[in-house]
Formats: sequence, C-alpha cells, structure tokens
Amino acid sequence: MSDPFTELPLVRGTPLDIRPNRPLSIAHHQGTTHPDTVVFFCHGAGGNKDQWRPQWQALKAEGYSLVAWDLMGHGDSARPRDDQAYAWPELVVDYLAILQRYAGQRNLIVAHSFGTGLSLSALLARPTVTIDAALLLGTQLYRPQVSGGLMSLPAWVLEWLRPRLAKGFRERAWHASADPALVAYEEKLTERNRLHMFKALTKNAEWPDAELIPSLVLPVSVLAGDSDGLTPASGGQALAGQLPNADFQVLEACGHQLMLEKPDAVLKAFNKLLGRVL
Repeated sequence: MSDPFTELPLVRGTPLDIRPNRPLSIAHHQGTTHPDTVVFFCHGAGGNKDQWRPQWQALKAEGYSLVAWDLMGHGDSARPRDDQAYAWPELVVDYLAILQRYAGQRNLIVAHSFGTGLSLSALLARPTVTIDAALLLGTQLYRPQVSGGLMSLPAWVLEWLRPRLAKGFRERAWHASADPALVAYEEKLTERNRLHMFKALTKNAEWPDAELIPSLVLPVSVLAGDSDGLTPASGGQALAGQLPNADFQVLEACGHQLMLEKPDAVLKAFNKLLGRVL
C-alpha cells in the first residue's frame, strides 16, 4: 500500500530574491473567484511552507490568492552560514517585502508558532499594505524559552544528536493520537533544515514587545492545542487577552501542529475570521 502523504500535492515554490541577497522559496497562487483576497501563510521555526498543504488546497479550491514561503534557512530557501542572516529584524523585513509584493485589496495572515511572533512584529512595524485579519496557531504572549541546554552545544554536535532531538520534539509537538505516517512524513521534510540555522534562529529571536500588542486592533483569532508541549494553551490565551479584537479557542486532542493535526478545525476558524472582515 502506498503512503497517502507522499501523494498529497506539495506547496511548491519558486526561488526569488525578495530583497538583495535574500533568496527565498515562495509559493504564489493567483486566485480565481476571489483573486483580490490574499492569504499569507507563515510557518514556524524548523518548519516549511508545505505544512500548510491542507489549508492551501482547500482555499485554492475556493478561489483565493495564496502566498507561502520558506523562511531563510528552511525548506528550499537559501541556507547561509552567517548567524546574522537569521536575525529577527532581517526576517521581519523579508516578511514586509513579501506583503508589499503580493498584497491584494483584502489580506489575511495565517501563522504558526515562531511565525506568529514574526507576524506580530511585522504588524507592529506598520506595513504599507493593510492587513485585515490574522489567524495565529500555537502562539504565546512572551518569547518561548528555548536557549541553554542542548541548544548551547555546537551545531555539529546537534546534528549528531538529531535523532534524540527529533524524538524529544515529537513527544512535545504531537498529540499521542497523531497519525504515525503523518508524523514520519513531516520529520522527513524537516531533515532539510540544518541545526546550525535553528541554533542561530533561536539565539536571535526577539519576539514582539508585549506592551505594544494592545495597539493591534485588527480582528485576530488565536488557536491552541490542548496537549501542546511547546507553546501551551495558556500562552495563547494570554496573548488573546492583550489583543483588543481577538477570540481564543482550544482544540481538543491536539498538539502543537494544529494545521496538520486538526486541518478542518483550522479551516473552520479561518472561514469564521474571514466572515468578520467581509
């Protein structure tokens, strides 16, 4: 029997210098029935744009314009060795450049984990395009603490310990009921992401200033998994409490990978959010 996950359409990108010396793999789909509504997908640390495939395929079928990209060092994007390539301000400026390039009349953000922090920082930077709403998955009000411990080791040692790290991530990120074939498929994709990048990424992470969060008045929906061992639901609830126009929902029997573990629930939340801005 064939593996069903290998048969899914991948979210395929095209190499693009989104700005000088910042080559990223960006997937762009021009919508049909709703071409002026653009959905931007921002993945988390160690992830890739293909993690949005359930939502991508569904919203593509509904006629929306879509944009997803691999962050610097991730997936099919460039993988520089310079730690400063992964500095938080650099990633935010990449984000702003993508918004500027692909924005339509109506624009929505869907982001996960580390990508939610980048999204909030991009919004706080007051982009020149209007963002109408945001759906944030597996997020927190304050920067997640991932420094120290194994992350203090040299990158080559981390590569040697990758199986141990992958096991620890698997136990904390996925609900026990997650399909083993899905988990294996995702782990195979993340093998492209080098751990020197992840080490630099976490070291340079700044996260948005919590005191500025209440200035974001756009509609926001925050979703959390009840069994998320990386960004517990309490962190997402705290963030939603600081946003003046936010709602909060916990998905049952769900870990950190909400868009993959509960794709229908995430789509339902997105459609509800879209209804708030139509």
